[in-house]
Amino acid sequence: VYVMSRDQRTQDNHALLAAQELAKLHEAPLFVLFVLKNIPTRSREHYQFMLDGLKEVSGSLSSYGIPFVLRSGNPAQEIRDFAQEIDAGAIFFDFSPLVGARLLVQEVAKTFDGSVTVVDTHNIIPAWVVSDKKEFAAHTMRGKIHKKLEKFLISPSLLEKQSFSLPSVDSLSFEDATSYIQQIPACGVTIRFTSGEKAAHFQLEKFIDNDLESYAQNRNNIAQDHQSGLSPYLHFGQISSLRVALDVINAVNHVPLLFEKPKLAEHGDRTSGIDGMNALLEEMIVRKELADNFCLYSKNYLSLKEAPDWAQKSLANHTQDIRDFIYSVEEWESATTHDTVWNAAQTELTKTGKMHGYMRMYWAKKILEWSVSPAEAIQTAIYLNDKYSIDGGDPNGYVGILWSITGLHDRAWFERPVFGKIRYMNEAGLRRKFLVDDYIRRVTSL
Repeated sequence: VYVMSRDQRTQDNHALLAAQELAKLHEAPLFVLFVLKNIPTRSREHYQFMLDGLKEVSGSLSSYGIPFVLRSGNPAQEIRDFAQEIDAGAIFFDFSPLVGARLLVQEVAKTFDGSVTVVDTHNIIPAWVVSDKKEFAAHTMRGKIHKKLEKFLISPSLLEKQSFSLPSVDSLSFEDATSYIQQIPACGVTIRFTSGEKAAHFQLEKFIDNDLESYAQNRNNIAQDHQSGLSPYLHFGQISSLRVALDVINAVNHVPLLFEKPKLAEHGDRTSGIDGMNALLEEMIVRKELADNFCLYSKNYLSLKEAPDWAQKSLANHTQDIRDFIYSVEEWESATTHDTVWNAAQTELTKTGKMHGYMRMYWAKKILEWSVSPAEAIQTAIYLNDKYSIDGGDPNGYVGILWSITGLHDRAWFERPVFGKIRYMNEAGLRRKFLVDDYIRRVTSL
């Protein structure tokens, strides 16, 4: 049985393929199990997006003769019960660096007599292969990826059809699953993405055709929307990072700078298409795998205690600094601060379930500036991100928040009140770079 969780797709899914390979070896049928669990920090809209994608997965697997079984409840118990029902000899799991997923694998393995295998099909290079320790920063991670990436940039084999007389097993209908998620509170976002593998691949094609060429130059421009639009699909595993990388490299028809030197961001005399490819691969491979690395090798990846020593000391030295403003969680959530730019970023999040990537940094840093303490700022940012963002509850989000608030994977900057030596951002800096009022108008019109 393959327990699908983080990687909700049939194409380019190494965990699914590995499970099928073992099933073929033993001339046994393969089942795919998905267990719905109510995660209090997430919202009903996120679950609905996920269910819509899983419905497509179910239909796709059916065309291969592979049953998709949907259950709800305690994941460990449901997995054990299902494995017993079908007399499974092996269980395959998606890899996740988050503690809940890792504890689930350990709990199931304690009482399961067969083999238990974890496959990292979310990253291009498996997290434990790229590094066996917590990396200091992007430049140390980039060097390790640089050495290993080429041999992992290979298209996976294709899923095969199976023909077995299968036992009857209980599975939630998607109507029942939709009823199940009604118990989960809604947050009010209107998700503007179509869910599923087909939509994910369509978005990739659209990005390559329309935005890849100018991606390096325009992706950070908050007044325009030139981001890839792939983050919801990558978060739910509806498309693989590997497929994105292969298709982008193929479209540009150029070897990435990763194979030439450890540092990616070189523009100079290179064509913009190549620049776009390198910028995307830097974010999707180096930064994303760095986030998984941090969560995998950290004792508490949601805590100030995981910040660099210089940052912890610096923030502690400024704990008693007078804040110009102090806001409650309710004021943050309702976007009723004095800062119209921050309010626009929060409004974009609560309306659409997504925030422009560059604005995420400003958003988190202002939460630090106007909170009682850095610890409270971290808590507030994670709460808002997980509740509203379609790609919340993700290592990328946690690391982005800690980078902004605690200097994680960053260096010490000039010391100033409240921030200490944490990198500073302000509205004036945004206005020097971008047409901020255009961004505010764009959000207001949503």
